[in-house]
Amino acid sequence: MSIKKKLTAALFLASSFPLIIFIVISLHFSQRTITESIMSENLRKAQVVQQKIFNLIDKDLSGVRVLAKNPIIRSCDIEKIRPIILEAKKVYPDFFAISLTNPNGQQFVKTETSAFVNIQDRDFFQLAIKGREEVVSDVLASKSTGKLQTILATPIRDSENGHVIGVLQGTIELDMLNNFVKELSKGDVTVYILDQYGKMIAHPTQKVGNLGDRADLSGFEFVKKGLAGNSSSMKVTINGKSELVSYIKDDKTGWLICAEISYSIAVQKSIQDSITTSLIGLVILVITCIVIYLLSSKATKPILALVSAANGIAEGDLRIKDISIKSKDELGTLGKAFEKMLTNLKELVDKVKEYALRVSQSSKEMISVCDQQTKVASNTANSVSGITEKTLLVNCSINKISTNMSNLDKTMIDISKKSNAVSEVVNDASAYSEKGRNELLKVNTSMKDIQYAVNDTAVVINKLGEHAKAIEQITKVIKDISEQTNLLALNAAIEAARAGEHGKGFAVVADEVRNLAEQTKIATGQVSNITNGIHKETENIVAVINKGVNEVTCGSEVINEANTYFKLIFKAIKEISGNMESVNSSIESMNKEGKEVSNNLNTIVKISEELSSDTQCISAATEEHVASIEEITALTQNFGEMAENLEKLINMFKTM
Repeated sequence: MSIKKKLTAALFLASSFPLIIFIVISLHFSQRTITESIMSENLRKAQVVQQKIFNLIDKDLSGVRVLAKNPIIRSCDIEKIRPIILEAKKVYPDFFAISLTNPNGQQFVKTETSAFVNIQDRDFFQLAIKGREEVVSDVLASKSTGKLQTILATPIRDSENGHVIGVLQGTIELDMLNNFVKELSKGDVTVYILDQYGKMIAHPTQKVGNLGDRADLSGFEFVKKGLAGNSSSMKVTINGKSELVSYIKDDKTGWLICAEISYSIAVQKSIQDSITTSLIGLVILVITCIVIYLLSSKATKPILALVSAANGIAEGDLRIKDISIKSKDELGTLGKAFEKMLTNLKELVDKVKEYALRVSQSSKEMISVCDQQTKVASNTANSVSGITEKTLLVNCSINKISTNMSNLDKTMIDISKKSNAVSEVVNDASAYSEKGRNELLKVNTSMKDIQYAVNDTAVVINKLGEHAKAIEQITKVIKDISEQTNLLALNAAIEAARAGEHGKGFAVVADEVRNLAEQTKIATGQVSNITNGIHKETENIVAVINKGVNEVTCGSEVINEANTYFKLIFKAIKEISGNMESVNSSIESMNKEGKEVSNNLNTIVKISEELSSDTQCISAATEEHVASIEEITALTQNFGEMAENLEKLINMFKTM
């Protein structure tokens, strides 16, 4: 981004940001101010309605009280009272009807011609009959017409003792309140009245309805506060819409007078007022942008001139004559410094051109010297190459001699080691053979012991067979005895059943059972003895078998060890054969390497003679090379002086 754009953007932000903040703050406070103004106006309208209601009720209550003190009214003479109340209705046209009620709540005279009704159940009647001077009833439905009404009542007292002898009441139909609210509900403002329970009694556009069908707003916070005696304004949500409501309570009736306007309308009014402020700010912003653009153009013009000159210098054009910056500020100082830099740069370039020409001439002279030096170097290189090759041959011959001598030494050492190894192998083979013979004798003895152990096992097993037969016979006897015992037991049971008290047969059977039991005892003892014998013989068998197993194990180990020794003997014999072959091969190798050493020594003598001749050629070439170096040294000094001059010129520019 160019400096002009950056400068324009910076000045634009610096001027527009405060302006935008001012517009936003103005919009906020404008909205707040208009909202407060609307609420204040609504509250004033509610106060106007409240004052009208207060004046109406106060005037009519005063009329009712004055009328109740009239002697004719106190006389309760119906014929005389009727003209009085008809005249009073003309004086107080707000009353729909005026009537008198006896202490039992029964009407006995009224201005209307409708039937008399009993109002003893009405709360206002109970309050008035008990002596309250001014009573304003709740909102009621007329028993005759069904219309909403409120009744102003006062007690009628006896002129002599002051006792309450009846109630004078004036009925006001609430339809007339609609005129009050319509009169002040203009534009977007709606004024309405709620009774002391928060139910609608007057609205400019909505039909109030019957007593039980009226809109109930008692749940709203502003209604609760208003009925509690507060008068204020607040934002509420009614039927999903935000409203600004102002409210005030009438102390005479307990009614709540409300004035509301849609919150969106209030916001629209504040926005309309803010549009003017925003337009003014926008005009100021446009003028500011124009001024900023002109100032940035003027400020960046000298900079652009310097940029153009710098680009020309970067492309190699130093023919710039003048940079027209006439200002007396920092830009003017920058222009003068730029012109001075351009002058110094021109002088530097001229001197560099001069030195470059001199360097070119010196370079040509150096090329000629270098050609001569190249030829000399070529000859020297050829001589050196020959020397190098011959030297390599000498080195190679020497290396071969060294290698042959080393191999010869190793061969002799190897022959000595192998001879010693042959001797050791022969000794080991003799020892292994003796051990193998002894182990075979042990194998023979172990095998005989195994045979004896097997024979002993056979004898023991035969004895176990005999004992097994004896056990079988005894088991048979025990079985027979068991069967006979069972039979005798059965007979004994039968005889016992038959004999009753005579149990001789049972005694015989019992004796037989006893004998059989003795025989069973003897047989059992024999079985026990035989079992013990079998147990002992079994232990002997186990011992004999274990001995046989041990002998077999020892025999197996001896045989394995004998096999191992025989393998070692075979391996030792093979090593003897291999070592003898290696000895023969080593002797032949020694003969060949001795001959090769002799040949290499002859080669070294010849190469040494050739190296002497090449050394003389190198000496002559070296003298020519020294002369060339002196000439190059003179040229180098000349280059050094020019380099120092160039360095001084370049050091004029500070880079670090």
